[in-house]
Amino acid sequence: MEMICYIHVVAHFILMILNLAGAFDVPPPRDVKVVQSELQWLSPSSDDNVMYTVQYKRGSEPVDDWHNVTSHNGTKFAITKEVYGAIFRVRAEKEGHASEWQISNPVQCVHLNVCIPLMTVNVKPGKTYLSMSHMDKSFEKEYGVNIAFNISSWKVVTGVYSEVQFNVTNNKNEVILNLESGQMYCFQVQYSFYNKPYGNTSEQQCVIIPETPEEAKRRTFLTTILTTFCILTLCGCCIFLLFKNHKKYKQLLRPPVEFPGHLREFLSQEFSQQPSPSPSFQSLWSCDVITLIDNVSTEENGKERIS
Repeated sequence: MEMICYIHVVAHFILMILNLAGAFDVPPPRDVKVVQSELQWLSPSSDDNVMYTVQYKRGSEPVDDWHNVTSHNGTKFAITKEVYGAIFRVRAEKEGHASEWQISNPVQCVHLNVCIPLMTVNVKPGKTYLSMSHMDKSFEKEYGVNIAFNISSWKVVTGVYSEVQFNVTNNKNEVILNLESGQMYCFQVQYSFYNKPYGNTSEQQCVIIPETPEEAKRRTFLTTILTTFCILTLCGCCIFLLFKNHKKYKQLLRPPVEFPGHLREFLSQEFSQQPSPSPSFQSLWSCDVITLIDNVSTEENGKERIS
């Protein structure tokens, strides 16, 4: 009984091996590679009934995250810049059977003719540091020491561009000196191949050059002097105008001698309500005045007699 079970397991294992071998009885494509802007491979046989399935995956994606591209019986496939950095795999298929996958080399910028130098800009007072690099190593590997960086720079003043300055260098780190502080400068870089511009330019980057500590102190000092001068001048003008036209200002600042309407109405009512003096009071007041005058006259006559 045990021998029968053992034979059954061995037979099942052999069948699995045979089925697995049958699944890959189609020879795989050969020499799968990216050439210029095409994915190319060689057919494993002269059979025209073989179909080829093409898939791609970007380097940042998971290992098993492959995207189907096409399935046809040709041996090349055109690629675009959208798949930059991706890798392809191709397999042959025939009558329900498929070969193993064959992996291509990564799609690099030289294959798509989209190589652009990368540039990083760092500013310091009076100067700028430019750091250049390649998108990948394919361009440098393809052209070697014959490539250089063509740096273009210009100043922007109130929206007006100055004359563009060019500097061709083989260094990946370049320093541009004698830049005016507080001014805006823009930079671009392009490949130079045999002293001629090659390919597209990088993105334009504009920066403002910061001031040196000495320039900042000088600017603060001049600003303080100018502000003080303006304030003193303004005060002097105000004093001069006030001294020259003080009578006019005094007249303008003098309040009008008029009682407000409600106060004038109130006073008129008060005076109208006071009682008039009686006739006896008026006669008594008149007699008092007359008596006082007579007394004064009598005293003056007595003094004259004595003298």
